[in-house]
Amino acid sequence: MIDCRLTRSAVTLALVLFSVGVRAETPKLDEKVKAILPLCASCHGIDGISSVGLYPNLSGQKPEYLAKQLHDFKAGRRNDPVMRPMAEPLDDAAIDALSRYFSKVKPPK
Repeated sequence: MIDCRLTRSAVTLALVLFSVGVRAETPKLDEKVKAILPLCASCHGIDGISSVGLYPNLSGQKPEYLAKQLHDFKAGRRNDPVMRPMAEPLDDAAIDALSRYFSKVKPPK
């Protein structure tokens, strides 16, 4: 079980990061992505570039790859104590929207 303090801290950090702004090459956010992105951004960065080496970069990944990873976390086929609870509440539409969003973000050169 995730410590509620950790989850609240992650959400707070995500909201702060999200309020800082998005890089110019970041694609337009649809409503599903806007609602979920702050949770992703707390570890993976608002533009899919993690500032912590422990967390993978998501920007520029193929949408099929990202969707498969999220589905695998959700179903328990891929186990991670942080990602599984993040993926479990996502429906297929949210997974597809997030996967498309991060696949369109241009990785840094």
